[in-house]
Amino acid sequence: MPAATEPEASANSGVAIAFGPFRLLSARRLLLEGDKPVRLGSRAFDILAALVERAGEVVGKEELIARAWPSTFVDEANLKIQVSALRRALGDGQGDNRYIVSIVGRGYDFVAPIREEEPSPASPSPTVVPTAPHNLPFATTRMIGREETVTALVARLSRQRLVTIVGPGGNGKTTIALAVAERMIGAYEHGVWMVDLAPLRDPHLVPSAVATVLGLEIRTEDPLPALVAALRDRRVLMLLDNCEHVIDAAAAGLAAAVLSGAPGVTILATSREPLRASGERMHRLAPLNCPEPSSTLTATEAAVFPAVRLFVERVSAIVEDFALTDADVPLVVTICRRLGGLPLAIALGRRCPLVLPASIPALVSK
Repeated sequence: MPAATEPEASANSGVAIAFGPFRLLSARRLLLEGDKPVRLGSRAFDILAALVERAGEVVGKEELIARAWPSTFVDEANLKIQVSALRRALGDGQGDNRYIVSIVGRGYDFVAPIREEEPSPASPSPTVVPTAPHNLPFATTRMIGREETVTALVARLSRQRLVTIVGPGGNGKTTIALAVAERMIGAYEHGVWMVDLAPLRDPHLVPSAVATVLGLEIRTEDPLPALVAALRDRRVLMLLDNCEHVIDAAAAGLAAAVLSGAPGVTILATSREPLRASGERMHRLAPLNCPEPSSTLTATEAAVFPAVRLFVERVSAIVEDFALTDADVPLVVTICRRLGGLPLAIALGRRCPLVLPASIPALVSK
């Protein structure tokens, strides 16, 4: 497959290298899906740039390691981890999307057609990653089947100051909350901050945990009033993750105090049950849609359902050349339905005790 002429030089001079729905601007260290930035870790970005620059060629493992980890010795396993994360970010293996192929014993080949795109003078510059402060982690998985939910929650947070995403464990609450928070970074002058409450065992430590994430030094036995005072003149989106075991402190305590005393602060929470705080708006998150069992359902028809798409993506990350066939569909549907459409359970579906078809051999051993 012929590569575009001098892609590296072109990218560095401002030309975008396009493939599928993506555009790579190496000089700006920016990957766009449509007009939305795709957040990649620096290592994954360097690997992608190296592969795209040599599209249609096998790029050796040593060369990719040297590109992503210059002057540093790292184990090959680190390269595999970064390539796996990159594939998830690109949706590699979903439907007919194929971007990066492993060449056993040699390296990787970027197989998607690429093209150069000159920026249009009449068009506005692509949206860049906002510079407002935040501590949101890079996504380790690609969100599937939740786009409408994220859009609805972004709209709701623009009107309501406390929104709680409610659902059972493993239903993807944190993934959705992070997607919502990332979209709203530019709307909050003083940042978007995620506070993971899961490690806390003492509910009284909730205000201190929030203060620590925000970089506030509060030295008092009752930190909540000082925290509210510090937030009074700030515009902040606070993501309180995993509230279920500290609900009284997170709701009756912190949320109520912050909402009444800091008018520029908005709270997005995730919990297995509502916080039951004044002014709370709850969004109950449903499992991913699964098809009904059917012996006549084709692979194309099954792939419309988010639960099946997620399962196929996870299998593709393990089995390089995996493609869902009509023969696989009944078993895959059974797995997804037995796992209740829960994203985390489906992502770990390779541990399902069902006997899997020969086309999915690696799931048994992983």
